[in-house]
Amino acid sequence: MNPILRLVIAVSIAIPITIAALLMLVESPMAIVDNVVSKLPVETVSWTGRQPAEPAVVGTWPPLKGERYPELLLNDQNGDAVRLSDFAGKVIFLELAAIPCKGCQAFAGGQQFGGFGGVPVQPDLQSIHHYAKRYAGVDLDADDVVFVQLLLYGSSMSSPTPEEVAGWADHFQMERTDNRIVLRGDPSMLGVETYEKIPGFHLIDEDFVLKFDSSGHHPEDDLYRDLLPALGRMTN
Repeated sequence: MNPILRLVIAVSIAIPITIAALLMLVESPMAIVDNVVSKLPVETVSWTGRQPAEPAVVGTWPPLKGERYPELLLNDQNGDAVRLSDFAGKVIFLELAAIPCKGCQAFAGGQQFGGFGGVPVQPDLQSIHHYAKRYAGVDLDADDVVFVQLLLYGSSMSSPTPEEVAGWADHFQMERTDNRIVLRGDPSMLGVETYEKIPGFHLIDEDFVLKFDSSGHHPEDDLYRDLLPALGRMTN
């Protein structure tokens, strides 16, 4: 057989085998924030994003536990610019979310409102409002905590469009108030580390320091045993 033809055949066989092996490695079982929360569709994830003309993040992203939270300069569900540090001095409960994530849909209130964008809701998982009341004794609609949903991935697994952010907020009844905000993630924030943080929650204290990190498939803090009880202590 012609050597060139043999090389072409070998490469055509090796490529799909290599891709399948990589997908199996990425999708191996992992400990996650809740044992019923499903992973994102990794095969379509956007690993890198463009750099915006004006920085959307000032500081280290993803944030590091025990350090000051990075400044986020993002737009909210109404399209208005928001500086996260404007809420320094208050307790900030921040959710890292993605539209294709079934667990994120459930935490946002999918059992009550249904899935957004045609995405099914993770079964047997209630909203984070439910768990905040149960494990922290905190009403996320109250004035003693700033509840922020940071929508990092849209339906195409790139950063969400303004229409998707507005639609998400409307669907899950996250009307913009001083203490209820949905932020649109920037393409520059996307990457492997960000992907692995979803679904997740950050608890930021009044000094704007990340105190508890219960994000992704290897959370530093358990959502129910550590983060939510701490939320209760910090706000009551």
